[in-house]
Amino acid sequence: MNWSFLKEIGKLEAFEIRNSSIVLCLIAPGLYLYSILIFHFNPSAIEITYAREIFTILFLIIGVLPLTKNNRVLNYYGIIVFFLLFSFQHYLTYTVALNNFSVDYLLGTYIVMFGGILMLNNRWLIILFSTFQLLHMTYRVTTNNVDIVTEGAILISITTIFIFSFIILNGAMHHRKGLEEMNSQLESKIKQRTIDLENRAKELYERNRDLEEFAYVVSHDLKRPLRNIHTLAEWVTSKELLEENCVEEDSEMHENLFIIKEQVVQMDMLINGILNYSLQMEKEKEVKKVNVDSLVRRIIMVNSSENCSIEVKNKLPEVYFNESQLLQVFQNLIQNAIKHNDKEKVHIVVDVEEKFKDYVFSISDNGPGIEEKYHQKIFQLFQKLELQAHVDSIGIGLALVKKIIERNDGKVWLESKKGEGTTFFFMVAKP
Repeated sequence: MNWSFLKEIGKLEAFEIRNSSIVLCLIAPGLYLYSILIFHFNPSAIEITYAREIFTILFLIIGVLPLTKNNRVLNYYGIIVFFLLFSFQHYLTYTVALNNFSVDYLLGTYIVMFGGILMLNNRWLIILFSTFQLLHMTYRVTTNNVDIVTEGAILISITTIFIFSFIILNGAMHHRKGLEEMNSQLESKIKQRTIDLENRAKELYERNRDLEEFAYVVSHDLKRPLRNIHTLAEWVTSKELLEENCVEEDSEMHENLFIIKEQVVQMDMLINGILNYSLQMEKEKEVKKVNVDSLVRRIIMVNSSENCSIEVKNKLPEVYFNESQLLQVFQNLIQNAIKHNDKEKVHIVVDVEEKFKDYVFSISDNGPGIEEKYHQKIFQLFQKLELQAHVDSIGIGLALVKKIIERNDGKVWLESKKGEGTTFFFMVAKP
């Protein structure tokens, strides 16, 4: 037997299985109560012994079958429901004939017939269900002793239901076909979009890999000649060589040589900054518990001086982060506060505030402050405020801080007014 054919004609969508299950579970007690009411108002009614109990149990069992999540049950559920409705409908037709086509039984038969048509979703199952019901009812009416008026009324009503079932069938099939076409087009678009995204992801991965390779090339191939130029500039500007060549330290030649040396230093800083920024393309894999208090105190030890005091206001917590990245964040913000400070005595305060799901760290300084119109600009790559001409800065530090924090699902911002100091904030998730 070709089981795949039965599976195909009885195929139901997930929502159709759910709806059929609910309807059958409601029919089970409804059937039993309806039968009791009939016997209450019509004590002379005739039924097959235990038939109503058997069908009540069958409706309940088949109604809860989808809860088993069994694939075989779900695949053939449409056929199972069809055979249940088909057998119940013919049982009702037989019972109607036994009760001489009384109105109470006839009404129940019509309701079940029309409801069965609505529950079925396959064209051939609906035709089979309706045709056999029409033939069976016609046979029972013509072979029983009923008056011509009753016979005509029953045949007309059953034929009307048969015709309307085809009208409903036609509309439902058109609607279903339209939905299937829309789903097919949508699946095709999703498939193409997925392919495009995969190709784009592959292209981006290859570009990122090329960028990393380029970064290493810059590190090894460009820094070597820079170091040579710097060494040569140091030698040329040495006191002994200047005296040997009778070059005064305040002469134009000495100034030009000094400028060359300083430009080399700036170029070296630029390369280091680009390397640090480009190699933060993804989160570091090594994330561990970091003692922020200990990390910051190490930075303070290196950066404190007679003219610079750095205070930790509250004990800093432990967080899960890549330690080298977090070190870069604090180091850049603290060194930035020192470099751009215009006061004789630099004072920096490091603090933390605990929020619902995050720690908000802050680094405050007593520097010149930053106008609000520059608050976004300073986080952009190679953007800096020329507050002091002698400051060694290439405009990468804050861009790197922003990138590291945002790559780790955090946020960085600042509060400042010109002449009133600056406070940088950044957010890190709590462990």
